[in-house]
Amino acid sequence: MNKPKIFELEIKRYNPNGNNTFAEVSLPATPYELIDALEKACITSEQIYALEILSCELKYLPQRISDDVNLYELNHLANRLSSLNTWELDCFEGMVMMDTVKNKNAPISIARLINMTYSTENCQVVYEAHDDASLGKFYADNGFVEALDTMPERLLPWLDYSIIGKEMRESENGVFTHSGYVVQNGEIVQKYKSGDAVTVDEPEYTILLRVTNECVSNTIQNSIPTALLKLPADDTELYQAVNAAGASYPEEFSFIPVDCIVPSLMEKIGNSIYQTEGDSYGLVNELAQQIQHLSDKGNLLIYKAMMNEVSEDITLEDILDLSYKVDNFSVIREATTPAEYARHILSKYCIECEKDLFESADLYNYGNKLMKEKGAVLTEYGVLWSLTGQTMEQCLNRSEQNKDMEMK
Repeated sequence: MNKPKIFELEIKRYNPNGNNTFAEVSLPATPYELIDALEKACITSEQIYALEILSCELKYLPQRISDDVNLYELNHLANRLSSLNTWELDCFEGMVMMDTVKNKNAPISIARLINMTYSTENCQVVYEAHDDASLGKFYADNGFVEALDTMPERLLPWLDYSIIGKEMRESENGVFTHSGYVVQNGEIVQKYKSGDAVTVDEPEYTILLRVTNECVSNTIQNSIPTALLKLPADDTELYQAVNAAGASYPEEFSFIPVDCIVPSLMEKIGNSIYQTEGDSYGLVNELAQQIQHLSDKGNLLIYKAMMNEVSEDITLEDILDLSYKVDNFSVIREATTPAEYARHILSKYCIECEKDLFESADLYNYGNKLMKEKGAVLTEYGVLWSLTGQTMEQCLNRSEQNKDMEMK
């Protein structure tokens, strides 16, 4: 099951010599989704970039996060939040509001926010209380106010519950949230240290699958055996994962895609691998082998750009076939707009007063016309163009290919 998305984020690179390239990503994101987003935004470890939170499932949270937050730590926070249940999220909101009140709306460090997700057991939530009056009545009715123990019951209706609630709230440093009253009975645990989540290491797999035992997963249990399988994999690695997942026979287990070096293929892989007929696993493993080969040759970016332009109804078989046609295409990485594409083409020629021309010409429309004429397309990874003049659709036109073979 996919984790719920907490943040919608824009990553933007500062580029003093041209357009500020950017990419959007949802958090929590897989390792390859983060790498892919940085690649789309043309960001390397040496370059300056900024993050902007476009939206958040927890409406109160973005304004509590500092502008210089690290992408990997924000992703770690999103992973932690997506694993919390409703009660734990209510506790988290309370702790955030307590810090907000205490520190007069100052941003909260990302490390402290992460540690709050580990500290929910130190909190209590009173869902019946939404103001001092209802809080006071809750405490009075449940015997939490010792001074009322000796008061005659006939006098209780005369009590001002709002005063009781206010005194209890202030003494406990509790807060009201949209869910109710939250109070913290312990310190924030120090489980996470700032910088622990910062990493740019590329995973040791091309496609990552979760192996689950279908027979077990259909029963109600607190813990379902699962195992992770890194593709490409050989038969030994496959059966080790299957056994770890508690399955004895191939028909007893199923695969769930977790991550992929080409994130846009995740849905296609998932749809294909759930099929009951044919060797869907074998097809996915072959695709992993071929993509790994492309990555080793330095052609992965071209393949990503190609996948950026395929139609939604394309099959995984066609996706695999296109991986063998990568040498027919190229990507102009530095061209992220039609205007930049025009600059790239014109830079091949010796043009007098080039700067004046670039400043006065309508490079955007000129670039669009050039791309149309050359059959080039603008993708999230740069301008994709065919070295042979054949489009991807033509590459997959098997009927035409078979005709040519028969004529020969």
